[in-house]
Amino acid sequence: MARRRCPAYGHSRCRTAVSISPGGKGLAIVKGDNVKILRGPRRLAQVAGCAALALGLASSAAATSGVAHAAVAVPARTCCIFPSHPAAVSWGANQYGQLGNGTYAEYAVYGDVDGLTGVTQVAAGWDHGLALTSDGTVWAWGAGNAGQLGNGGTTGSPVPEQVPGLTGVIQIAAGAAFSLALTSDGSVWAWGEDDQGQLGNDSTTNSEWPVQIAGLTGVTQIGAGTEFGMALRSDGTVWTWGLNSSGQLGNATTTSSDVPVQVSGLSQVTQIAAGGDFAMAARTQGFVTMLTSVWTWGSNQFGALGDGDTEPYRSTPGQVSGISVPSVRQIAAGAEYSMVLGSDGSVWAWGADYDGQLGNAATYALQAQPVETIGMASGITHIAAGVNHVLALRSDGTVLAWGNDQTSEIGNGTTSDVPALPTEVSGLTNATGVSAGGDFSLAVHTVYGI
Repeated sequence: MARRRCPAYGHSRCRTAVSISPGGKGLAIVKGDNVKILRGPRRLAQVAGCAALALGLASSAAATSGVAHAAVAVPARTCCIFPSHPAAVSWGANQYGQLGNGTYAEYAVYGDVDGLTGVTQVAAGWDHGLALTSDGTVWAWGAGNAGQLGNGGTTGSPVPEQVPGLTGVIQIAAGAAFSLALTSDGSVWAWGEDDQGQLGNDSTTNSEWPVQIAGLTGVTQIGAGTEFGMALRSDGTVWTWGLNSSGQLGNATTTSSDVPVQVSGLSQVTQIAAGGDFAMAARTQGFVTMLTSVWTWGSNQFGALGDGDTEPYRSTPGQVSGISVPSVRQIAAGAEYSMVLGSDGSVWAWGADYDGQLGNAATYALQAQPVETIGMASGITHIAAGVNHVLALRSDGTVLAWGNDQTSEIGNGTTSDVPALPTEVSGLTNATGVSAGGDFSLAVHTVYGI
């Protein structure tokens, strides 16, 4: 799927200004001669008995590859205990209803995804969103042209709809126009676009309903790239399927496959991440030191493999050097860039940086080798790499964002053609999970109240 770029910075949908509207009614996004006033703050929740516990402003924004989900401890309450209600929130572009708030309007700060409670995970595709709830069911919204909502049709929806026939789901992932779900029995289900075999069911025909991926058992983690899928099995091996034009399947070929194939030479893998047309894996090796290493394969024209060059692609895994962390906490893959979160809280990144998505400066260049972009003790516990923007969850439940912000995906109340350095998502607290999509963002947000 083609990236959306404008003449100056690689994106076509450019905004010219963002301001506070007259009378304080909300944010006004100016595009050419058109002015769009977004809704004012929708909620300021306070809990009686505690000292005015502000739960967040859900204002102009509404309704979050790679996949980013994480759990963090809820800040302790010193005076009383209240019921918690994990919900999904979103912000950014919304032309296909991908914010899930019942509208098609862009939002520059976060707001609720309609009608979802008990949310445990979210996953943002290019133009559609997914949510997993505590009862093991999956909900989908946004673009549905290829069946990626799994509801039996090809019509999109601006509000969440349950994906029928799926129960016992423990993880979700969203690709460009397809979706994946991992169930508690270790099987993987897919639906949506299948022109490159990305549904992995021995076919290249789109499916508007979930279908089981052939021959995959004992799966512990899944990942969805632009048009390929990944699975990590309990034996430490990695399996891939779908488009392979850049060697992203990692099996020493560039032949696409509509059934899973094993990635060559990888064992003892503990994490996987699927980018645009490349993939990442983290391995734990040794019996005494248990060293963690990062491996990459696939497209490399923007240096996403981190091996110091920009050769077009590599069809087998290679180890990334130069990451100086005690151990790797998490890996994340964007469209054309890679990220590593160290156990010390530092963030390392490499690849395309034309939108500042590496988080260290607006260089409009590329880094073919890892560079430290955020120092240790940052408080970051999880990162989510979208197409051209990044979300970082912190231990206090707040969220940082950086990279492209032309459609408000940073969530700080502005829309800018200038790539953003890390900044807080406005008003968002008690977050427990994040996911960055094409040009929108999702988060799991716990609300407290009676």
